[in-house]
Amino acid sequence: MRTVAAIGLLGALVLTIGCGGRGGRSDTAGIFISRDPEQSAADGEGPIRLERDGWSWTLRPLRRYAARGVVVGVEGYSSGWQAGLAPCDVALVWGPLVEEMLYRRLDWSQSGRWYFWRYPAGFGHDNTFIARHSSNTHVIPRNRAVERAACGLDEGDVVELSGLLVRADGVKGGSTVWWESSTSRDDTGDGSCEVLYVTRVRAHRMVWE
Repeated sequence: MRTVAAIGLLGALVLTIGCGGRGGRSDTAGIFISRDPEQSAADGEGPIRLERDGWSWTLRPLRRYAARGVVVGVEGYSSGWQAGLAPCDVALVWGPLVEEMLYRRLDWSQSGRWYFWRYPAGFGHDNTFIARHSSNTHVIPRNRAVERAACGLDEGDVVELSGLLVRADGVKGGSTVWWESSTSRDDTGDGSCEVLYVTRVRAHRMVWE
């Protein structure tokens, strides 16, 4: 979730450079990190059913979605009912936060499915601005290759995460849970994170899908 903490890259196109070699295929296209995430109707997308860690999940697509930005944190999770479905969260920044290198002046952290930031005196922008140009994405990977790519990202990587924002309904024995994605970049607090069924990851001049 987005939270409130008190207290440029030149041009729009970044060519990601890295060693690759993590099971994906070559991808030489650049990643535009100055734009807001792209979101559109999920017309024609039916429910997705998954079986993970004893839970039966139904993912109901809300929007098609693609976010491109610089990674400011990756946090893995191994306990709790969400962990088998979404094994990691990826915190991203984009737009003016990266164009003007502002994100480097902030302290970023993640814990308990939240992300946090702290900015110095005289930063010149408020929490609304930061929340508008950053996100904490709960990654539901399509497959193991996507999981390894997304959860293996490092701070400073330039990445594109694509897929479907979803509502996830889970059943295990007599227990039922649900988890619903935000579809806005302007909300904060509980429920403001993106719950993303990730079908494609682009980074290091590679693509996994």
